[in-house]
Amino acid sequence: MKMKKKLAVILGIISSLTITAAALAADVQHVATLGGTVASVMPVGAAVKEGDVLMTVMALAGPMPATRASAGGIVKAVMVHPGSKVQPGEVVVIVESK
Repeated sequence: MKMKKKLAVILGIISSLTITAAALAADVQHVATLGGTVASVMPVGAAVKEGDVLMTVMALAGPMPATRASAGGIVKAVMVHPGSKVQPGEVVVIVESK
């Protein structure tokens, strides 16, 4: 009986570590905070850290940051390209967080 309890505890610890590791490497969708014409966007595969500008849009004063990384990671997908139009709230970049 004691062996079964030990095995159950060990399996519980292993499963919680596996779940935690999966949660740490999650895809994070980033949305445009400003609408307009895309001036620049981070390329797929680029390493980013929290606060990095992921996309800029053209404004009267020039390119303005429209999306910043909320976590560090690697750019997994880019839904827009320079010259395309975006709306506020539109998903523009997906980052695989570390």
